[in-house]
Amino acid sequence: MKKRMKNRKRDKKYAVLPLAVLLLLWGCGGTEPEKRAFPLAVSVDAEGDDFLVTYAMADLPLMTGQGKDPGGSGEEQDTGSRFRGQDFQEIRQKYRDSQEYLLDLGHVKALILGDSLLENREKREELFREIEKSPVLGKNLYLFRAAKPEQIMAQNGKEKDSVGEFLAGFYENQKDGERRTPVTLEDFFYQWSNRGEIPRLPVLECEDGQIFLRESGA
Repeated sequence: MKKRMKNRKRDKKYAVLPLAVLLLLWGCGGTEPEKRAFPLAVSVDAEGDDFLVTYAMADLPLMTGQGKDPGGSGEEQDTGSRFRGQDFQEIRQKYRDSQEYLLDLGHVKALILGDSLLENREKREELFREIEKSPVLGKNLYLFRAAKPEQIMAQNGKEKDSVGEFLAGFYENQKDGERRTPVTLEDFFYQWSNRGEIPRLPVLECEDGQIFLRESGA
């Protein structure tokens, strides 16, 4: 009995190791929240041979209440960052070279895919493979598509305090009789992996600073 109990303790100990290793690999282990940047929405599009990736960051001083007092000492964070690169390794390097905060993708609520990306088979499949390798992106984040994702992302911290929270609200703040059906990351990869198809995604449009959710596109 004692031997079995020791083995169970050993199993639990080693079961924690993969998560700890992943956190260290992605740079989040042991880093204080105020030294991280938390995108709540991410958009990915393609232009020529390049990816265009935009992060709509959470405004931590606003979220924690530190930004409400003009005399407060809350540190201000950049609520939007856009990067161009031929692959995601280049984009990650450009982020590290230009930003002081550690990128933490564990709180992303919405992923917006540009029409140009979805029409480029090579680029979109490269993105899908990149997402499949991510240990931190949540399977329940919501997917959208847009002809011009940059217009949606530009509203972060302007017309909308948080684009990510706003987009999640399309599904999370509904009345029972008016429920929309989202496409989550889990839904997306189930259809792509098992049927080789891209599901119809809800379409976002931006007019005069307002974001609208349209019918799903092909």
